[in-house]
Amino acid sequence: MMTLLHAVILSGIISLSFAANPLIRWCTVSEQEHTKCTDLKKGMQFENFDFRCIVKENPESCLTAIKERKADATTVDGGDIYKGGLLPDPRLKPIAAENITGESCYYAVAVVKESSNFMFDGLKGKRSCHTGIGKSAGWNIPIGTLLEQHSTSWNRADPIEKFVAQFFSSSCVPGASKQFAKLCQLCKGKGSNHCQRSHNEPYYDYSGAFQCLKDDAGEVAFVKHTTVPAAEKQNYRLLCLDGTRQPIDNYKECHWARVPAHAVVVRSGAVEDEKNEAIWRFLSIAQQRFGPQSGKQFKLFSSTKYGRNDLMFKDSTEELIHLPKGTDYLLYLGTEYANALKAIRKESSSLSADQIRWCTIGEAERRKCDTWTTVNCVSGLNAEDCIKQIMFGVADAVSLDGGQVYVGGKCGLVPVMAEYYDKTNLAPCNANARNTVTPSYYAVAVVKDPLLNWEKLRGKKSCHTAVGRTAGWNVPMGYLISEKKISPCDVYNSTYFSASCAPGADKALHPKLCSLCIGNGDKLNTENKCVANNNERYFSYSGAFRCLVDAGDVAFVKHTTVPENTDGNGQLSWNRNLNSANYYLLCKDGTTSAVSQYMNCHLATVPAHAVMTRPNMKKKVLNLLKSEQLKHGRSGSDKVRFEMFSSASFSGKDLLFKDSTQCLVEVPATNYKQFLGDSYIKSMKGLHSCESPELLEACDFAKC
Repeated sequence: MMTLLHAVILSGIISLSFAANPLIRWCTVSEQEHTKCTDLKKGMQFENFDFRCIVKENPESCLTAIKERKADATTVDGGDIYKGGLLPDPRLKPIAAENITGESCYYAVAVVKESSNFMFDGLKGKRSCHTGIGKSAGWNIPIGTLLEQHSTSWNRADPIEKFVAQFFSSSCVPGASKQFAKLCQLCKGKGSNHCQRSHNEPYYDYSGAFQCLKDDAGEVAFVKHTTVPAAEKQNYRLLCLDGTRQPIDNYKECHWARVPAHAVVVRSGAVEDEKNEAIWRFLSIAQQRFGPQSGKQFKLFSSTKYGRNDLMFKDSTEELIHLPKGTDYLLYLGTEYANALKAIRKESSSLSADQIRWCTIGEAERRKCDTWTTVNCVSGLNAEDCIKQIMFGVADAVSLDGGQVYVGGKCGLVPVMAEYYDKTNLAPCNANARNTVTPSYYAVAVVKDPLLNWEKLRGKKSCHTAVGRTAGWNVPMGYLISEKKISPCDVYNSTYFSASCAPGADKALHPKLCSLCIGNGDKLNTENKCVANNNERYFSYSGAFRCLVDAGDVAFVKHTTVPENTDGNGQLSWNRNLNSANYYLLCKDGTTSAVSQYMNCHLATVPAHAVMTRPNMKKKVLNLLKSEQLKHGRSGSDKVRFEMFSSASFSGKDLLFKDSTQCLVEVPATNYKQFLGDSYIKSMKGLHSCESPELLEACDFAKC
């Protein structure tokens, strides 16, 4: 019996040990890199990881191996991060960035010998050295810049390589197609290694491209700002876009672009989260043990003992930075770099779009948009998805709630026009009116029971417009935090309410926040339950009020929500016979009040919804909206064909714009901070002090 017990215990220990040793397969692209990887494996052998090293012929093969689950991680440059993000699911995403000179980006520069005498405009016909085809500093940035400068001499129907082969007299571009022999003419590799996009080609990568220049094979090397060794800087100069030359250390004043640093890429998707966390734990321990300050013989960020530079990681790396979980390939690369890659890859550009593309959220909103013939309509899963689509040129505009304006602003979008709601004063809707203030509305708490107050809400059922939205989430949850009824770190797990419908909450992580939600009413199909779009019947203002009517005790909405759905204003089966006298506002002083008394009984005065776009599209979107509301606004000349501020014909409420909108007014603010105001910004920071939405974290991350 004792022997059996020992066997069971031993078996349990073995299984636990095995479970604690996650398999991590690192992809390398040369013998030297594989040797360094193997040394890292030896150095980490007593840690709880099953770390292995595999070899592929080039970074692109590594990306494919990771996608096909034959490898798990590798470090690549921005161009390859982009390629990995374009793969069919599972797409690749970055989880850790190289920190170089104190930031997660670097400078793409053109280096020439001090003894040469040509400038930027004299590059044509010179011999060029590149880090590799498709790499950021060595190809995407310089070639993209030259294409822009010489657009008239470039036939877009031709391959980019043809332009480069005609522009330079000869080159070394590791990985270039043999079809363009001139692009490999200067390369030094022998036999099958010649012009290979790996360290088997001596002129590959930063150090290789610099060696190509140093050996006088080429006359200019396109590299990053840390490439030239300190002892040799006096012999080289930077070629500046303004037609001057500067010393190597002047890269901040003389560079072709700032680009995102190399990053560790892995598979994306929730199913990979556990594996990706293990990969970061491994890297975190490895850099603690073998980082620049370590006295160990093996150095994670040094490759000199292996006869090559920048193996596994760039030798100039100071540390690896863990990226926010919501960071995908586009968010990491940023709009400017991603759009530059689109141009060089001849992908469709947002800049050439003739019609504004409006991002719609949910099926009903898409149906309404499809009847708005002046715009093209694209579908977004939710507001955050629309923000991302606008960032990267897939869409151009969307109307967002203040909380979403905050996220959009953090992600680089700007407000254009705001919804105006005051029926009693339509002067701001005059076409010639100049607006000097941000339109606003009142965030209110509505109840059915007049005996309820703020002190009696604990344990009751709550209805919210959506997680992250102003009146339905940010204001009431912020108020409960300020009153110390819930903790900022407990905002998603609070036991304050017994059940809720807060569309956009994670059903798996926070099921209570979705417990009241009903999706589209189909009990057999819960796919739409708790989604942050109109496929969830309790979404947005009218949806949250419907939740109160059907199942809840309190709804957090705006001051016009109850009147819009009661006293004969409701046109649907659920709100057709409702009476506003049966609903009450909760006042912060502990009393209740009639819904008509919102000016004296509300939680906050908050910024109106605003149309957001990219900065370069602001004027175009503004002109469109001004002309469209003259035709399709409240008193428009062509309301028969389309009504911007009515959703009655589409069995919905607040589609594209709030139905209570009287007009759109141009906002005086130039950015989201000015639009939202200091107090709102402060409340948002407090609300997110412990846990932020993934998109906000990703956009907030300091990068290029």
